[in-house]
Amino acid sequence: MKAIFKDIKELEKRAVDMGLDELLLMENAGRKLARIIEKKMKQIKKAHILFLLGGGNNAADALVAARHLKQKYAKHITLFCVNEDFKKSELFLKQAAILKKLGFKIQNKEPNFKHFDCIVDAIFGSGFNKKLDEKTSTIIKKANLSKAFKIACDFPSALGGELCFKADLTLCMGALKELLLEDFAKEFVGEIKIAKLGLTHKKFAPNSKAFLLEKKDLKMIERGSGSHKGKFGHIYIAASASAGTLAGLGAMNFGSGLVSLLSDKSFSPLLMLKKEISTEANAVALGMGLENLELLKDERLLKIPLVLDANCFSSKEILRHLKRKDVVITPHPKEFSKLLKLCFDEEVSVSEIQNKRFFYAKKFAKAYECVLVLKGANPIIIQNEEFFVVSCGNEALAKGGSGDVLSGMIAALLGAGFKALDSAKNGVLAHALVAKKYKFNKNSFDALKLIKGLKCL
Repeated sequence: MKAIFKDIKELEKRAVDMGLDELLLMENAGRKLARIIEKKMKQIKKAHILFLLGGGNNAADALVAARHLKQKYAKHITLFCVNEDFKKSELFLKQAAILKKLGFKIQNKEPNFKHFDCIVDAIFGSGFNKKLDEKTSTIIKKANLSKAFKIACDFPSALGGELCFKADLTLCMGALKELLLEDFAKEFVGEIKIAKLGLTHKKFAPNSKAFLLEKKDLKMIERGSGSHKGKFGHIYIAASASAGTLAGLGAMNFGSGLVSLLSDKSFSPLLMLKKEISTEANAVALGMGLENLELLKDERLLKIPLVLDANCFSSKEILRHLKRKDVVITPHPKEFSKLLKLCFDEEVSVSEIQNKRFFYAKKFAKAYECVLVLKGANPIIIQNEEFFVVSCGNEALAKGGSGDVLSGMIAALLGAGFKALDSAKNGVLAHALVAKKYKFNKNSFDALKLIKGLKCL
């Protein structure tokens, strides 16, 4: 897991208090950026590198990187100040003075973008919140059209605006920032790497309650050689026949021992059909394609761990289950908009949610005890103050039925004795990893391939 922070100013202050001054932190950041450039350009004999500079401290990081690259790429490095009117920080001026003594020139004339193999964006950092001027907009547009490998220093410039730099890789300085994991950022940040600035992670970023989940964090149901089906839980699915079949097969293929579908029919012989819920159920997944939501009123549900999805978010009856720690809810943004209306009597549009996903997820988690899985390009899993993000999924999951399978997977873990938060974390992570492993055309992926892909985890 990698710790996530909304702002790392406090972390940088801690590093300075421990004796690592700003210049040393910048030296470490620039050296790491240089190494990343070298690694990405190692197959190109005489790689031409363009640094797009603003005047802030991330541009100063880039100047440090240029200095470290001098021996190998001296004649092939171009330092371009995007707009000479930009205000220059003290650290930028200091690094620029050092480079001048080494024979580097920072040019103001626009270069030909076709000549470069690598473009490094160091125009703006995370604090930029203004409208781009016309000249900078033109430069970013041309850089985005280039076939060069594009690296963003700490943040893609103007991230969150109408136009921003589109990176193949973002080198995040010091610690992972929350903004880089917003859904709208996924298209622009590319691969995310973290540059350590001279302290171990435990010293630089202790006591975090927010983490990015990675493949190595995945925990699944373990089967011993002497196990029997009853040991792995009996899952009930309350859904339409089609959605319920997908959820049921998701649960079955993710390790559930028994799965029953509350429906008149199923599309799989692996699922049992039941007319009503049993108090012996170990978990229930409810709502997928389900038109009659009367079951939400059933008192028996109050004693069974639940996964609530889809149509549940249109019913006020869901409110009685949101204060429970053994409940997982899995809305997509449109469903979450409906839920916010039910919970807070607020009209929040889907676009507002997508622009401030962490804000609204945290607001919900402060008021309710259940686990929220806010689905999207980078799903958020949150309960109280503890939250996790999964960023390894991709557009292959943007198909009907994917969410039904996920509900079944989470229910399987709940039924096998996992806590609600752990069920959500591992279900979402596994869901994303299957899509990541799919090597064919993303358009050909579907819920059945997702279910089959669980065997590869």
